[in-house]
Amino acid sequence: MKRYKQFDSLIVSDFERDEWADPIHNHNHFELIYIAKGSGLHHLNNVKFPYKKGDLFLLGPEDMHEFEISRRSRFIYFKFTKLYITTTNELPMPDHWNRDIDQLLYNSERKKGNLLQNEADQKLVLQLMDMIVTEYSTKKLLNEKVIFQLFTVIILLIKRNKNGVIHKHKLKEHNGIAEEILEYIELNIYDPQKLTIKNLANHFHYSPNYIGILFKDKVGNSLREYISEYRYRLIEQRIKFGKIGMKQIASEFGFVDESHVYKFVKSKSGKRLREIKSF
Repeated sequence: MKRYKQFDSLIVSDFERDEWADPIHNHNHFELIYIAKGSGLHHLNNVKFPYKKGDLFLLGPEDMHEFEISRRSRFIYFKFTKLYITTTNELPMPDHWNRDIDQLLYNSERKKGNLLQNEADQKLVLQLMDMIVTEYSTKKLLNEKVIFQLFTVIILLIKRNKNGVIHKHKLKEHNGIAEEILEYIELNIYDPQKLTIKNLANHFHYSPNYIGILFKDKVGNSLREYISEYRYRLIEQRIKFGKIGMKQIASEFGFVDESHVYKFVKSKSGKRLREIKSF
């Protein structure tokens, strides 16, 4: 399988096609793909999703994909590295930016197809993407800062759509309790008190023993193992690509202090921080 490599922190492209020429592939960056017109199928990780005007997809480095075009389609690509979202222009980040990005990039929901369900938000994102294309191509004064601010608005719109979908799911009868537990963990990974076995059991109205057995049966890992591994993966990404200090990481993830973060990372990876940074 072909792997595309990107060395710039950001590349924006806007193009139309009648046929898709690229083979199925993955890449070393993230891709936000907006469908400005057309329809067809999006082959994503061996699953086929119908796509249409207004759809928005987010792909990570591990994702394999290609498009199968039925009607001439216009694609707007926003291709970015993790470095872009952690260090761009040293701009002040919006409140909870790191948490929003973590939940977006590492949430399993993004692998399930279109991220925009609200038609009004689909139109807003088209306007924002068009503005990004213009700023990127014309290289106006402060264009990098303008692009980044527009990008943060798109992230908020994705979050709004995601929360709306979650709310609808909560109104239904339990369908796949393991998925609901995973979602709850992802949303509360920064608050250890909410992720104790006792609290999870109370939240989902099961006994502590039963919820542990149920989760391991459905997921394959114990609750403690899964939560610990998920927290480590997020912290590892911060250490590798971010410029924030260990004190901030400790605060965000509910550790007592930096020394507890060091011990946690060492216990999970067997590596020192400098070894992870240089990996």
